[in-house]
Amino acid sequence: MNRRHAYIVSATALALFVGVSAARGNVIDPKMNKTAAKLRADIGKQGTKYVACLVKAATKCEKKGVDATVECHLNTGVVDYDSPPGKATTKFQDAIAKCDGKYNPSKKGSDYVAIGCPGDCGAAPGIQECANISPAYEATVESTTLASAAKAQLPTLASLINVACGTDLGNPPMNDPGRIACVGQNAATLGAYGQGLFKCAGKCEEDFKGTKGGGGSTNGPNCLSGDPGRDPAFDACDTAAFNSAVSKNGMLSASNNAILLPAVRSAINIATTGLYDRSDPTSSDPAASPCGNCGNGVREGAEECDGADDGECGVSCNPDCTCNP
Repeated sequence: MNRRHAYIVSATALALFVGVSAARGNVIDPKMNKTAAKLRADIGKQGTKYVACLVKAATKCEKKGVDATVECHLNTGVVDYDSPPGKATTKFQDAIAKCDGKYNPSKKGSDYVAIGCPGDCGAAPGIQECANISPAYEATVESTTLASAAKAQLPTLASLINVACGTDLGNPPMNDPGRIACVGQNAATLGAYGQGLFKCAGKCEEDFKGTKGGGGSTNGPNCLSGDPGRDPAFDACDTAAFNSAVSKNGMLSASNNAILLPAVRSAINIATTGLYDRSDPTSSDPAASPCGNCGNGVREGAEECDGADDGECGVSCNPDCTCNP
């Protein structure tokens, strides 16, 4: 059945590079450090292109699916409706490999620490600072096993959109044409908005002249969608991105609007904050670095908690130094 499936580009924001938001303080003025500024901006663009490529691959594969569930699995390359594996599976797997082959975060340089080390290059739980944009970091972005990677997050978001549509339509069967149409339409709207918002946030965070949000010279909330302190210029761009997405693809269903839209905004806020507003990793103060040493019992940098130092966790601290609320 020909339809667009629920894969949305906003997953770029869901920890592809940063995992969690970190303490702020890494302003990079292009007049002072042009190389680092270019590298940081390109990493954001590379990520957007990579996720968009995966979205395209999954969407094309899903067009021949039979229901509203995820049938083309980015993390394994399996195509549920193509059994035994045949032409559809081969095309899907080739498309994923093409996306991986195009991804090149070191295109504009390799001084990763200079831009705030937004990544995890260690195998141990928690965030281990990357010395540069190494193969280890690239592997985490392209991972088929990490929950933070696009190949895991995109299908998760697809499933959430499907659930929301089911709620709004009275939970019809997965092969119901109305449910399939709802999933495709809401996915397209959220995807277009996610792309637009990420671009708005990037322009705002790179703006030192105050014409697009003025986020370049500050680590304030200028470029955060929905935040009371957001800059009017950024807010106007955000609103235009949403209106454009709705105009092209249709309004979100009630549950998608209430649940998925705020989630997309929050995710992109976390991603842009993590990429553009991270602490200075060269500081001698562990708390000033976004890359803590998970497991040493001291909450540092990007860690929400560490062992008995549980910060403000609701229940306990997980082994990866995130809170168990």
